[in-house]
Amino acid sequence: MKSTLPVLPEGPSALDPSVVCPPCGKCCRYVAVGIDEPSSVKRVSTALWMVYHKGVSIFESHDGDWFMVVAADCENLQPNGFCGVYQNRPLICREYDVDGCEGTSSEPAEKLKFEDAASFVRWLATQRTALYLKCVERGVIPETLRPTLTRRKPRSVAS
Repeated sequence: MKSTLPVLPEGPSALDPSVVCPPCGKCCRYVAVGIDEPSSVKRVSTALWMVYHKGVSIFESHDGDWFMVVAADCENLQPNGFCGVYQNRPLICREYDVDGCEGTSSEPAEKLKFEDAASFVRWLATQRTALYLKCVERGVIPETLRPTLTRRKPRSVAS
């Protein structure tokens, strides 16, 4: 049976990870899974549940996609930062865009990142206030996480 895996390019540097990948291993130290944008009470509740767990964070990419991140080193990451199964690495690794990776870019990989519930709730309260208030009303946001929202006082008009 013929393999359906993509054929790797040939040549001395084609299979040398040091030519295409900085040996930082940053992309090999977590698993990111796409999630729904926290745009409803139910989705906010799910996002909170995720970040309540140690070692789990959520982020929004620069493209507007949302992800849950679990800190976990790949078992094939070598001490020198290279991949121990580079020639036979999974397709997701082969398709990873090295040009925009954490090791080659000065820009953060994420637009927004929340490593705990408090930072997520503060963002929600200030950036998506109406949704935050719905979540409070539905009992999704614990009192201990509720920031004090400062409301603008109406300006008085001089007579």
